Amino acid sequence: MALKALVTGGTGFIGSHLVEKLASKNWDVTCLVRPTSRTEFLKKLPVKLTVHETSELESLESAVKGQDYVFHLAGRIRSTCRATYDKSNHQLTRNLAQACLKKNTGLKRLVYVSSISAAGPSLADQYSEEGQAPSPTSEYGRTKLKGEIAIQDTWDIIPSTIIRPPNVYGPRQQETELLIQLISKRIVPILKDRGETTSLIYVNDLVEGILQATFSPKAQKQIYYLTDGKGYSWQKLILTIKKHVLGNSLFFPLYEEAIYLAALLTDVVMATGVVKIFFGRKVWHAMVRTPWLFSTSKAEKDLGFRARYTLEEGIRETVNYYKK
Repeated sequence: MALKALVTGGTGFIGSHLVEKLASKNWDVTCLVRPTSRTEFLKKLPVKLTVHETSELESLESAVKGQDYVFHLAGRIRSTCRATYDKSNHQLTRNLAQACLKKNTGLKRLVYVSSISAAGPSLADQYSEEGQAPSPTSEYGRTKLKGEIAIQDTWDIIPSTIIRPPNVYGPRQQETELLIQLISKRIVPILKDRGETTSLIYVNDLVEGILQATFSPKAQKQIYYLTDGKGYSWQKLILTIKKHVLGNSLFFPLYEEAIYLAALLTDVVMATGVVKIFFGRKVWHAMVRTPWLFSTSKAEKDLGFRARYTLEEGIRETVNYYKK
């Protein structure tokens, strides 16, 4: 008999790859989607779609009933409103856990895909581990952490695991796609080399790690970072993309000073209140000057997790996806 799974956030980047993987293994998959979600990709797969409003408790209870596994990836990464962050990242997670508690105490595993933003930045020259006290610096991170606490409130009864991915790249990731498009136009951002500032993982490796945690008895009531085990500079990432898009062809450099000026101008425009743009000096500093480095040693020890893709291989596969 096929394993039954409910997936929230299946229309998103990571969620779509997880759903694709489950479908390829003949799972019986139901995707919980918003009324406004773009479902074109999911409709190509042998999965069921159930429309859900964030505030509807009854539909959550109906959706979790009879499922073997629940994968919760839905959330709001960008918003101009604190209440929206809390509703999408905290309240939905709490309501989902409570629905499982009420309608499916026989659930084999509830997997919550959170974020490194819930942990907050790492200390300089250190790789953070799961036991360190979280200190989120954004509303997104704070509400994702509240979602984690909601999961922990029920995991004595509902077997649960929390995954904190770092920066994830791969096909269908919006920022990666935009960067590839920019470099395809022979415009290459040239950033200063500040050494290792970010952990990364290719989306296929992340999905494999999520599934390893799903079936591991050791992963119950645990939090895991899943990375490729290395640290990178943003300069390294961009130059690797440039290598696979342009090779040794000529290009126009977009220097860091120009990008910072754009961030400054964005702040000025946003201060008028006329438009909302999710960029600016705060975002720029968080990206290039704040360390986000995380150790995957716990996942290696408990799950036997090892990333299969190097940065070179992951970027090559991503670029080839868009070339096709």
